[in-house]
Amino acid sequence: MTRADFGGVGGKRMRLFFLHVRDGSELISDPEGSCFPDVVFAKSEAIHSARELMSQSVIRDGRLGIDRRFKITDQEGNIVAIVPREAVN
Repeated sequence: MTRADFGGVGGKRMRLFFLHVRDGSELISDPEGSCFPDVVFAKSEAIHSARELMSQSVIRDGRLGIDRRFKITDQEGNIVAIVPREAVN
């Protein structure tokens, strides 16, 4: 059994995704990952997280932090989605 074999809501299997953040030239890795039913849910969470990061950046640094985008990978490290900054608007 892998970490991705957790039972989900209504018996739907949850999969492990990693939401890595690309901030300009820096890649901030997600070492633990999060379980979601599918890539659509993972993308939705990435958009929500990007909005939170932008808000925190404005409060902390006075900048919007629009250079950030998410690279979503599966448990094997395969890129399953890229969430560009344009998707956050």
